[in-house]
Amino acid sequence: MEKQTYYVNLNPISMDDISSVEIPDSTLIQYEIEATKEELEKLDFLLDETQDHDLEASNLFTFRHFDESIEETDRHEFQKGMDAVLQMIYDLGTPKTKQQMEEAGIVNKEEKRNMKRPPH
Repeated sequence: MEKQTYYVNLNPISMDDISSVEIPDSTLIQYEIEATKEELEKLDFLLDETQDHDLEASNLFTFRHFDESIEETDRHEFQKGMDAVLQMIYDLGTPKTKQQMEEAGIVNKEEKRNMKRPPH
């Protein structure tokens, strides 16, 4: 499949925006990627899933938002999703995008040193 250029907007209000044209707005965080249709669909799905965990609507109308364990689970799921989104953007990113993400410290190419290794 042939790859096409897209721009991913990670603005918190409309983070699920993927466009085939760059939006001339300096307030937006946009990353240029090159993706096939299947890769684009996967990224779009990840963005939707991550945004769903950012604010669980069901918690707005109940007292569940006072339960720290539920809130912590939502935060963990959001961060896990955001890490997956950022990694996919990096993997699909143009050289310029990869450089921007590396310089900003968004993606750590080194092995995580604080992770526990599995027992032998």
